[in-house]
Order: sequence, then structure tokens, then C-alpha cells
Amino acid sequence: MALKTVIASGKGGVGKSTVCKGLAIKLGEAGKKTLIADCDAGLSSQDIMLGVSEKINFTWYDAVSGRCEIKDALTEINESVYLLPSPPTPVNEDCNEKFCEIISSLEEEFDIILLDAPAGIGRGLLRAVNAASEALIVATADEVSVKGAAKVNEVLEENGITQSRLLINRYDIKAAKKGRLLTVDELIDKTLVRLIGIVPEDKNIMYSTVSEKKLKTNKSSGAFSRIAKRMLGENVELTLSQLK
Repeated sequence: MALKTVIASGKGGVGKSTVCKGLAIKLGEAGKKTLIADCDAGLSSQDIMLGVSEKINFTWYDAVSGRCEIKDALTEINESVYLLPSPPTPVNEDCNEKFCEIISSLEEEFDIILLDAPAGIGRGLLRAVNAASEALIVATADEVSVKGAAKVNEVLEENGITQSRLLINRYDIKAAKKGRLLTVDELIDKTLVRLIGIVPEDKNIMYSTVSEKKLKTNKSSGAFSRIAKRMLGENVELTLSQLK
């Protein structure tokens, strides 16, 4: 049975989809057959970020609607990572139950299913939540993002997701020390979510969002690798010194 994890955030622009891509790559490198399910109907981005837009023939909505088999909607990124793309236009939320059925039917084929949810707390989030068994909440170290993360956690709990972890993205240690951003302890206290990892601020990471190439910098790549290992149950130390 696959580990089904929804990747969520309270607001857009925190790098949630980049995190989803980075983790999928590292989970694949760890030998885990991994599926990214893009749940953001109308604003799909994973096909662009993974460099496979031209390969997309069908989406999960085509499978839901009976226009193709589920296997026809899967796009291979490499031998370990696959994408289930989202439709390019908004869809009727009545399809959410069938979407969950599709995800359930793929549990035996994959080790990990990452559900890249739309930002915010709308119906698109619930589509992903209802298909998942646990969650990663992505936040940056600012008050607006943290407020959204706390609200998302409430929605997750209300809908049966009791196992959530906080992932801090684009963290700038120097800015936090100067009081320009929240500290790690403040982020945990304000969200009340257990921390799974921190991805440092890395300007070069933007270059990885437009192709399937590996992350170029040691800081970001190492952070995603450590978080992926923790997702798989490994006991990996978490210290700020790892981000330097």
C-alpha cells in the first residue's frame, strides 16, 4: 500500500509545488516508485516544472470521465517518478469521489503518492485531502504564511488527517536572526504542527522549477534528501547548521 501524502499550504507562493517536485525526485532516488498527483484543476503546474507538458495526452479528469484508462493518464518522468497531471480547466467538484477512487486504484502500483493540492482551503484542497492519509504543510517564515498554515491544519484535522508535519521552505537564517523573519521555534509555536524539515533560501532553486533536471545546489538537494528520508521513517538529525 502506498504512502499517500497531501502537500498543502495556506497561501500561494510559498514553493509548495517545488517542494513536491524536490521530494519526489529524492524519493525516487531512494528506490521508491513515486507518483505526483497534480490536484490543482485549472492551474496545473507540475507538467511544466517537470518538463513534460508536450508528453501529456490525458489527465486524471479524462480518466474520471471515462475518456481513457488510468494508465493512459500517467506520464513517466524517469524510471522511478511518474506524474498524474491535472486538467487545464476547472472541473465540477462532484468528481472528487471518483478522483479518490483513482488514487486508491494506484496504491498497489506505487510506494509513495504525493498529492500536490491547490493553495488555500477551498474545495480543491479537499479533493486532495480526501485521497490522502497524511499531510505535509509548507510554509515560509512570515506571519501571513504561518496564519494560513495554521488554518490549513485545522481543515486537515476536520477532514480526518491527524498526522501532519510542517515543512519550512525558503528559510533565511540570517534574516530570522535579525528579526526580519520568524524563527523556527516561532513557526512551530504559531502553527502547532510538528516540524519535519527546513529547506533553505536558495536563489538557484528557481532553475529547477522549469525542467526535470536535478537540483544543482548542495543546500537544497541535501534538505530534500533529509526530508525524504524522514518521510520514509529514518531517524535523521535536524539542525540549522545543515542549512549553511
